[in-house]
Amino acid sequence: MLARKFLVRTLTLGPPFLILASAGAIHAQQLVLTNPSRGARVAEVIEIPLAEAKKHLQNIESLVAEDAATHQQLPTQLYPNAEGTTPNRFLIAVTFSDKNKLVLNFVPGNNQTTDKPLVYGREAPERKDDFAWENQYVTYRVYGPALEATGEITSGIDVWSKRVPNLVIDSFYKHDAEGQRTHNPALSYHKDDGVGLDSYLVGPSRGCGGTGVYSDGKLWVSNNYTHLKMLSSGPVRFAFELTYAPWNANGIQVNEVKQISLDAGSHLNKIESTFTFDGGSSIDAAGGLAVHQGAALEKLDDDSILSVWDTPQDPSADRIATGLVTLPGEHTTAMELKGNAIVVAHLHSGDTLKYLAGSGWSKADMPTQQAWNHYLEQTRIQLLHPLEIRWTKDKK
Repeated sequence: MLARKFLVRTLTLGPPFLILASAGAIHAQQLVLTNPSRGARVAEVIEIPLAEAKKHLQNIESLVAEDAATHQQLPTQLYPNAEGTTPNRFLIAVTFSDKNKLVLNFVPGNNQTTDKPLVYGREAPERKDDFAWENQYVTYRVYGPALEATGEITSGIDVWSKRVPNLVIDSFYKHDAEGQRTHNPALSYHKDDGVGLDSYLVGPSRGCGGTGVYSDGKLWVSNNYTHLKMLSSGPVRFAFELTYAPWNANGIQVNEVKQISLDAGSHLNKIESTFTFDGGSSIDAAGGLAVHQGAALEKLDDDSILSVWDTPQDPSADRIATGLVTLPGEHTTAMELKGNAIVVAHLHSGDTLKYLAGSGWSKADMPTQQAWNHYLEQTRIQLLHPLEIRWTKDKK
């Protein structure tokens, strides 16, 4: 199954078109998207400032987008600001094949729902305070204070692998709990039931996109998150915020607040970690990937991409792919440490480290590291060459 890829574009639009052509007469607005890069753009999420969209669309809360040629409705969402309160962006999940233009109409509908959930996540009190989130293709989780109290300490990001476009968080936890209750190890989510499994070892590593501070040739990292705040539950984008207790990074007390978002159809989380600290003018903040024994690490596109073809805990799970893609304009240096590959950025207090990180599975839609590398490289190309957009009036 080909992975549908949704990438985020923050769009600054030109002067607004007039909606009123004559007294009381409203002309429908169309959004024209043009692909400036070669090749297919399978799917992306475009992100339009809500104030700008409202200049072209009346009653936007009651509208959804559709392909003007096929009349297929596309997932849309009013997305909140950084505090997760007031909507300030309009998200549209669009699909491109080999054509270089897509025209969207806007029709009445509920832009906060879809026929089938595309993103999902929740805290799992039945398993300490895991927090897990997912879309059709990937599932991730992080660990909180209840698990830390048992002695299991890590601020890395875990990966669950799945081969079908299902949401699996609830079923994985349910079956695992039943297996423990009945002493049936076959029900453990560490066993592949035909849907997928958890066979990724985080441990003290950065897992799939965790952060830290690089100093004196090593990583200094936080413990488990201490506070969780939900920002958005979908239907296009799932987003939340994690706060970490201050930790000592080689003599500097560091505070970190991390926002993670996952779009429908994407393998990659967008990770934005803001660091504040005293005792130094700057730090080298790092985002990274675990590199387990036997894994293959590749650095691509002038070190703007890290690709790991990793080894799972259960050899029968074959290979787990992880990757990290830096955003345009971010000045980072890539390096390999014992057990991790990282990108490092020089930050002052209050600065934010931003990148994409995520996973694939050789038993699903990433059969080889070459396929995974291509996915990551296409992601980078699309970041560098965002869709061109313009508003126009429907000619009908």
